[in-house]
Amino acid sequence: MHALELSTGALAALKKEPIISKAFTWIGKNGYSKDTNPQGIINAGIAANKTITPLLVDKLNSLAKVIDSDLEYNSPQGGPELRGEIASMFNRHFNPAAPVIPEDIVVTNGCTTAIEMLAFATCEPGDRILIPTPCYAALDSDMSARPQARATMVEMPLEETMCVSQITYFERAIVEIEARDERAKMLFLMSPHNPLGVSYPKPVLRAFFEFASRHNLFVVVDEIYALSVFDRSDNATPFESVLSWPDLDAYIDPSAVIVMHGLSKDFGLNGFRMGWILSPWNKKLLNALNNYAPFGYRPAYTDRMITNLLSDHEFIDNLLVISQKHLAENYKQTADFCTSHGIEFIPCTAGHFVWLRLPVRVCAKTLQALGRITAAEASKVQWSMYNELVVWENLICNERVYMPPGQAFSSVEGGWFRLTFSISKPELDLTLDRLSRGCFL
Repeated sequence: MHALELSTGALAALKKEPIISKAFTWIGKNGYSKDTNPQGIINAGIAANKTITPLLVDKLNSLAKVIDSDLEYNSPQGGPELRGEIASMFNRHFNPAAPVIPEDIVVTNGCTTAIEMLAFATCEPGDRILIPTPCYAALDSDMSARPQARATMVEMPLEETMCVSQITYFERAIVEIEARDERAKMLFLMSPHNPLGVSYPKPVLRAFFEFASRHNLFVVVDEIYALSVFDRSDNATPFESVLSWPDLDAYIDPSAVIVMHGLSKDFGLNGFRMGWILSPWNKKLLNALNNYAPFGYRPAYTDRMITNLLSDHEFIDNLLVISQKHLAENYKQTADFCTSHGIEFIPCTAGHFVWLRLPVRVCAKTLQALGRITAAEASKVQWSMYNELVVWENLICNERVYMPPGQAFSSVEGGWFRLTFSISKPELDLTLDRLSRGCFL
């Protein structure tokens, strides 16, 4: 009797284990806890805003009573009360050119599901989705694992990632895709950017829209860090939501533009698994997404709790102010650390992390300590993707700090890492102390 084989899709999924997956195994076995495991691995890699956790725990505990309706089915796309509060949040904080209404919104059980639903709704299997690098680590699997769309990572020098000149690389990617008799169908952007922590300048977004219009592409703009902008100084590029553009139709058919947001980042609620998709300009798309929505159901209890949370406008608006203050303080501490230790980094204005490149001497020190090279060979060491992984594993196993390596974000240069600073102040202090002692002493 022959063993039954899995589907080709399942077999493909088995081959797509992320680079960073083993880190979570190590953290699961030896994660840091101030009280029970103070020598454990600090997770400075997950983008989770822990600076507001105490406020949220207290508030959510006050909303925790279960009622009869929580035991029933709820609306898969989000009930009118929930979508109404989400719309109110957009109208208060995103400066939309036209008021957002509940009918513009489809709620999902997290942005992973939202990305997958959009790939299903806009792409045929094999269609290409263009993504500028470096980029959020899970995008490829979100788009390809089940929808079978295919990510095309558009590589460019880091110094061009916020410049109009990068459109040249996207035009080149289109030529290469069409030469293979394939089709590009979507452009996926994150603003504020993950992992760079800056917002796209408006001229760059305009160039992206014009490029997408020329090539008949949908444009998804993930604005998941929109309310985590902590630097609004005159020399910082301001965040301007796509929803705020009154002249969007001058650059692209608005029906091709889709906006994403959710609870995880700005509201520090990764575990509540709730995201939302907006496209005020494309009711046909929204109707299709509503039909997909049962595959992204959330518990009725969660929907009601979040409705109640978002309905307390005074609490939410104050929470965001406090969050941005803490993010600014933690970022400054991290940036000062990088500067004092000669670490190259991208100055950021938003988000939960800093994109940094450890000095090559850290790589040489690590390789020598592990017996991979001799002292005489240390001066010849250069960053490579292999050396990056060696340093990354050493940081986790020996320095007990986890921050994901650049190659997890499709970085084209070795030595880059994403360090999350939105952890608690004591954990940030300890993280930087461990990095200082392990890498620079």
